Amino acid sequence: MLNAESLNAIFRPRSVAVIGASRREGAIGRVIFEKLLESDFNGPVFPVHPTATYVHSVKAYPSIKAVPDPVDLAVIAVKRDLVLNVVKECAEAGVKGLIVITAGFREVGEEGRKLENEILEVVRAHNMRMVGPNCMGVICTDPQVNLNATFAPAVPRRGHIGFVSQSGALGVTILEHAAKLNLGVSMFISIGNKADVAGNDVLDYWRNDPSVEVILMYLESFGRPQQFIRLAQDISRKKPIIIVKSGRTKSGARAASSHTGALAETDVLYDAMFQQCGIIRADTIEEMFDFAMGLANQPLPRGNRVAIITNAGGPGILAADACENLGLQLPRLSDEVQAKIRKQAAAEASLGNPVDLLAAATEEEFRHALSCVLQSDEVDAAIVIFVPPVVTDPIKVAHSVSRAMEGSDKPVMGCFMGVKGVASSIQELQRRGIPAYEFPESAAKTLRAMVDYAQWRSKTISPPVRFQVDRPAAAEIVEKAIAQKRSRLLDHEAFQMLRAYGFPIAETRIGRNWPEIRDAAREIGYPVVLKLSGEDILHKTELQAVRVNIQDEQALQREFDALYRIFENQTGRSDDVRFLVQEMAAGNREVMLGIHHNPKFGPMIAFGLGGVWVEVFRDVVFRFAPLSAEIAEEMVHSIRGAGILKGVRGEPSVDLPLLIESLQRLSQLALDFPQIRELDINPFIVSPAREHCKIVDVRILLQSATDKNV
Repeated sequence: MLNAESLNAIFRPRSVAVIGASRREGAIGRVIFEKLLESDFNGPVFPVHPTATYVHSVKAYPSIKAVPDPVDLAVIAVKRDLVLNVVKECAEAGVKGLIVITAGFREVGEEGRKLENEILEVVRAHNMRMVGPNCMGVICTDPQVNLNATFAPAVPRRGHIGFVSQSGALGVTILEHAAKLNLGVSMFISIGNKADVAGNDVLDYWRNDPSVEVILMYLESFGRPQQFIRLAQDISRKKPIIIVKSGRTKSGARAASSHTGALAETDVLYDAMFQQCGIIRADTIEEMFDFAMGLANQPLPRGNRVAIITNAGGPGILAADACENLGLQLPRLSDEVQAKIRKQAAAEASLGNPVDLLAAATEEEFRHALSCVLQSDEVDAAIVIFVPPVVTDPIKVAHSVSRAMEGSDKPVMGCFMGVKGVASSIQELQRRGIPAYEFPESAAKTLRAMVDYAQWRSKTISPPVRFQVDRPAAAEIVEKAIAQKRSRLLDHEAFQMLRAYGFPIAETRIGRNWPEIRDAAREIGYPVVLKLSGEDILHKTELQAVRVNIQDEQALQREFDALYRIFENQTGRSDDVRFLVQEMAAGNREVMLGIHHNPKFGPMIAFGLGGVWVEVFRDVVFRFAPLSAEIAEEMVHSIRGAGILKGVRGEPSVDLPLLIESLQRLSQLALDFPQIRELDINPFIVSPAREHCKIVDVRILLQSATDKNV
């Protein structure tokens, strides 16, 4: 990735040439040229056409090399087969930036991909930057620039939002919708095929740009997710990033044999990445704009306490339900605050929260009630719901909401429902920077997103801890397996590797025959657990290859004979059988920890409730290594079953600090050994006493030399 300043040629050029500017009405090259003139671009615009003398009354040139002045940015809108030669001419002319509007490259097949790669070679050889191909262009509303190098019919007003769209067609809709919502835009870019300039480059460019305060992204893929994580974690501390990522239902690229791999489907990776980076994920374009209206125009809430002010009981109840379902609190307003509201409210009004001012409420009653709520320290945000009756003017209510907010640092969401006068009043709210929605659920979702973002931004993230471990011992185990061309560690090797990294392991012995197993049980002490072990034994419980709570030698003999028969039936062999004899762990709660190494994303760490039902309940969270103590703690507390670990009905909490430490140790192991493809610790039996917390099963799969994902 070139330095961020290299994109000045794209977003802040001093001169622009449109190659393919046409005299034909409606041609894309002509439309882009017209848009540049209409936007009052602060520099010369040169039309380039092989035969035309003038385009739109502006002198045209037969080629970019014929333009007499230096050109920073060339917008290319010619036939596909001409693009490569045009790019070469731009390189010879010293052009710094390219926007290739033309389609028909990688997106249509191998021939197009080859041509795109040839173009990219020229671009990189001459240190140019290129947007596209197959894009709709770039906008910068900075008054010192005034660049509109797109063919979009609508352009939003100037503001502080930066848009990135991977889809050109969707980019048109995005700009139209932003204009409709009166959302101001600082910069917009349609990145198309991302041959050169991709989302990461744009994020880096906007990182310290004061004109961009909120970043919106529509993306279909991530080319460099690890770089994105580093960028986003830094940027999100200063400005919110809202993303719509399409393709949520696609499964992972390959089948996985471990619990962790089976759970780590592609969209789970994105969810983990977004949460770890403080990204606000929107499910739809409409939701993205809902969130943008709040985050671009309102202060962040200090907490999750919400007051609802309405003149209609039904919508107030809907809003209350939506807030509570999203984890927002609706505290009952104190008698003192209610008394203040009562001074200008009907005697029949219900003021507890929601504050129902009744249908006849005037704009002054709305203003007074909202002012009282915002001045109180009992709430952190407010939702104002108005359903227009015959007697009250919606525009006046919109004005009153705006007046009530003067001097307040708390966010307010507007929800104006109905038909009469509502559209104009919603526009009035939006014009004044107040988010306005047609339904209360949208306002509640936006507040939830703002609360989550505020909480994430307030968190302190400490550097990852490096534990004292026996890395050479672990490395010897991995190197031996790789030398023997094994893709899986044997059970006892996996236990040894975890022990080298300081994990609490149940006392375990390996045996190949009855005398060895008998002696191992005597050393450990009854009760014991007996397990089949071997490369052919992957999920032991599915084969009934685990026998627990064996109380004496006679019972051990019976279980040994039974497991031996299972081994013969499973493998068709009677040789090279191995058994694990293990102490019987005393805890009654189980968790799982895991590593899933994605070739693009890097190592992910998994945590959830353990046992045989882990893939059924899917109560698992993922985060990317390295893990700080804060991220590890958040993982432990964010699973749905966290209450089971903390203790219910008088049961004491398990040793949560041990789990937090174990996740950090696992993160260190994952980074130290990228050869680990998947690792499953399941179950990790946990209890209140640390000495009783034991890992009783682990599975480690290694990257194979023939693995195409490596």
